[in-house]
Amino acid sequence: MKIDVSRSEIPTDAPDSAGRPATQDPGAPEVTSTTSDEVSPSSDARLMQTVMQDAQEALDVRQDVVERMRAALAKGKVGNEPHALADALLDRLLGTSSRKQP
Repeated sequence: MKIDVSRSEIPTDAPDSAGRPATQDPGAPEVTSTTSDEVSPSSDARLMQTVMQDAQEALDVRQDVVERMRAALAKGKVGNEPHALADALLDRLLGTSSRKQP
């Protein structure tokens, strides 16, 4: 394939690899446009951000209770009856009581 360098119909205003016109001096500052791009998050994204912030702020951990329960677990005072724990969790979730009445 032969490339003819003497062709006169090659556009001289074609952009170079940096997007500048080929006739522009490479040392010259880039010309920026007066328009700007704008990004706005969707309503779902804004809701998710709000929920995440609220969840982070709501993480109030009562360290004294955590330590007390760890000690009780280590001594075997709690955690010995997994079925009773499961029942209590379900009762609390459902708002019912499965305790046997005397």
